Amino acid sequence: MNSKHTPIFSILICLATITVSLFVAFQISGSPFGKSRIIYLADYGGVTIETLKNFEFWRLITSQLVHVHQKHMLYNVLSIALLCTHIERKVGFWYVFLIWLVAGSIGTLFTTQFGTPSWNTGTGSSQAALGFAGFALLLYSTRFRRDYLLLFGVLFALLPAMYLDFKTAGYPKPGHTLSFVLGITMAIYFVFAKHSKAQCDESR
Repeated sequence: MNSKHTPIFSILICLATITVSLFVAFQISGSPFGKSRIIYLADYGGVTIETLKNFEFWRLITSQLVHVHQKHMLYNVLSIALLCTHIERKVGFWYVFLIWLVAGSIGTLFTTQFGTPSWNTGTGSSQAALGFAGFALLLYSTRFRRDYLLLFGVLFALLPAMYLDFKTAGYPKPGHTLSFVLGITMAIYFVFAKHSKAQCDESR
């Protein structure tokens, strides 16, 4: 993959997250940097099992764009920017899109199983950030061991998130853990697919 490839999708994810989250915060609190109470976020794209039962599948995307705390949103966006742009340059658009969509949306939906209505709305991009961290960690371990910028991105996304999880819940939050594992799983597939392709090319 060309390292000069412009990470268009990564840039769009970050811009969309900032724009939507600040707009929703303004609508709810009157300030773009105000707190968006989670009980209101279902009206602005948050996801629950009930909304999916109503075939509102678009919420798997919009739920990742809205946040309760805007400072947390900015940290998530910075984490995604560090990891996502790096990954997109190395492996291309499709893997980045799948990590964001699959690890992000499934992790966000999974968080809704650990709250009570109407506090069980899934929101935020931290699940996607942890998915990218899992993917990047395995990528660093297997293919890019001297890419210390990639490692820095992993640590930047992972360590503060785990610290906050242990501080607030006493353990890694299930949605974060699931997204991280999904990211690693997709990275394993990527590595094996590349290895298989290389073996096929050598055998020709």
